[in-house]
Amino acid sequence: MLMLKTGYDNAVIVLHEIYGINDHIKKMCDIYHESGFDIFCPDLLKRDTHFLYEQHEQAYNYFMNGCGFNTAAVEKLVSELKGKYKKVIIIGFSVGGTLSWLCSETSECDGVVSFYGSRIRDYTDVMPRCPTLVIQAKYETAYNPSHLQQKLANKPMMSFYIFNGRHGFCDRFSASFDEEESKKAIALSFDFITKIASAY
Repeated sequence: MLMLKTGYDNAVIVLHEIYGINDHIKKMCDIYHESGFDIFCPDLLKRDTHFLYEQHEQAYNYFMNGCGFNTAAVEKLVSELKGKYKKVIIIGFSVGGTLSWLCSETSECDGVVSFYGSRIRDYTDVMPRCPTLVIQAKYETAYNPSHLQQKLANKPMMSFYIFNGRHGFCDRFSASFDEEESKKAIALSFDFITKIASAY
């Protein structure tokens, strides 16, 4: 597990993509840590090295067959951190975004941010029990994010935003990176988690 601890009052759990804890995820951990949160990024893959982007198919199969969308390990980490921090927030990217969405219903976390969790479309019956921010890319190849937005429209405690980019647009190391949309989405997530952290 990657940990960045400074003794802040609040914690963020960062859930990585199929590739594991790569430079993109490390960068995101740094960004949220610098904004005033202790960071905990569990290695869901449990392997020596992360996958490269060109190993997409291998990484996808490894994650789906060996990890899947089992929230038990994340829920256990949330429970452990709840005794040490005022607020515990989960932020996930891609498959981590889907995991964070599932945790919004099942874990004790205080808030959830899901960045382009494309498999949310398989779990539209989830009912978030904490403030939940869903960030989607407009241009997804496998589904229509606008249709997903409509399906989830009546969920309480949930905000849904579609950004003008492709899947992975916040990943500066990816071909899908869009600097302008990334800045907007990350700023939105900062505003969201800061409000949760400051609420009583």
